[in-house]
Amino acid sequence: MKALRKRRLRVLLVGTEFFRSYGGIQSINRLLVRAFCEMGRRTPMDLEVLSFTDGPEHFPSANCGDSPVRWFGASRRRTAIALEFAKRVSIVRPDLVLFTHVSLLPLAEVMPLLAPGTHIAALAHGTEVWKPLGGKVKRAMPRVDSWVTPSAFTAGKLTEVHSIPKERINVIAHGLDPDWTAEGSAEITANPSPVRTGMSLLSVTRLSRADRQGKGIELVLRALPAVLERHPGVRYTVVGGGADLPAMADLIQKLGLGARATLTGARQLEVLRQAYLESDVFVLPTQVEGFGVVFLEAMYSRLPVVAVQAAATPEVVEDGVTGILVPPGDSSALAAALVALFSNENRRRAMGEAGRRRVERMYCFEHFTQRWELWLASQVPEALYAARQIGTFASMSAAAGAA
Repeated sequence: MKALRKRRLRVLLVGTEFFRSYGGIQSINRLLVRAFCEMGRRTPMDLEVLSFTDGPEHFPSANCGDSPVRWFGASRRRTAIALEFAKRVSIVRPDLVLFTHVSLLPLAEVMPLLAPGTHIAALAHGTEVWKPLGGKVKRAMPRVDSWVTPSAFTAGKLTEVHSIPKERINVIAHGLDPDWTAEGSAEITANPSPVRTGMSLLSVTRLSRADRQGKGIELVLRALPAVLERHPGVRYTVVGGGADLPAMADLIQKLGLGARATLTGARQLEVLRQAYLESDVFVLPTQVEGFGVVFLEAMYSRLPVVAVQAAATPEVVEDGVTGILVPPGDSSALAAALVALFSNENRRRAMGEAGRRRVERMYCFEHFTQRWELWLASQVPEALYAARQIGTFASMSAAAGAA
């Protein structure tokens, strides 16, 4: 029995935050855990998650379905982080360590001493690697055996900015959380537009001061008067919290938009899903998306998407099919695209249906898991093969005993 345990695939996920708050990176961290749990049903696996800033009170149940996961948290203090990481690596002796943010890469410097031969991988989400990095992160980057990005755009930036060889970069597109498609999917399928008025515009994003220009909410607000000239009944809702909420509220007043534009702040999943169901067009002219899971949410909800030809957005939103892409920073083109969609219900419906089909074909949780499982098999093939063989023999022994 001890031999069987030793042959299990050993994986350590190391991230900045998984459960303490909600945001793009946190949602992908949680989705990764669920994906590895799903893989664990086919490949005997010891999965550990080391999270910095999550406390014990933030962790969910110790099990992910019927796949056990061991959770460990550490404070933001560098010394505590380094000590906890070194402790877990020494105990686990993992086959794979996956860093889910580049800021943690300096920890990889101790790997040759603590666990030589461990495969080191890093996930690059987007903007954090679009510019040169310095200090300890830069020095640690050569330690990474394999990079994963959600888009070809970010993969290109890794090569262009950091001189990482293309053969060390893998593009694995993100997917929808299974909770998103499981809950409420019957309602959406039964009635594609249960409460839609034909005049509702929606954005979902974090309102950060640092991302004000990049996310494009200000651009939408400035384009809205031109839209209202043609369609006075349009109402614009922005779902998302952040430090930039007061500034956007002031801009709404300065533009004289009044009740035509509403900032709701952050919302729970159920309320957010309802916002998608009650909207007719989704807009987010962001120039800083490394992927854009909100586009998947909108398309799954059968909403046409208006966005920009920038960063990774064209890899997710198919221009002219699932939405309309306009030049970055062009408020006139943005207003024209919105007017065109609010003027043509048939076009909105056709794009919405095309978006739903695109997500169901490429971006559901099972697609996300399959892509990561193929990647895992290519990175640690010997360890994965041994674990599966042991799992097969264990199943056969159990079946023989039952017989």
